[in-house]
Amino acid sequence: MRRPTPPRRPRPAPERPTVHTRPSPEDTVPTTHQVLVNHEGQYALYPAARETPDGWTPAGFDGTEDECAGFVDAQWPDTRPLSLRGA
Repeated sequence: MRRPTPPRRPRPAPERPTVHTRPSPEDTVPTTHQVLVNHEGQYALYPAARETPDGWTPAGFDGTEDECAGFVDAQWPDTRPLSLRGA
């Protein structure tokens, strides 16, 4: 008579390799931001060292991210696009 085979133990899941990514300089160095505005009157914060993207123009304010956010809050109380504000 054959002996019953003991149940198999589940194998541990293989360890996932650690992915090492380098942080962006913007994550490690304080970045000066600029406030941009588009044709719909919508505002955005953007790193001042980067070229202004198409469709956006500088709003004339640079500073820390918090300073720029404060400027946007003061300038843009109604966050709807211009095309919807007049409707």
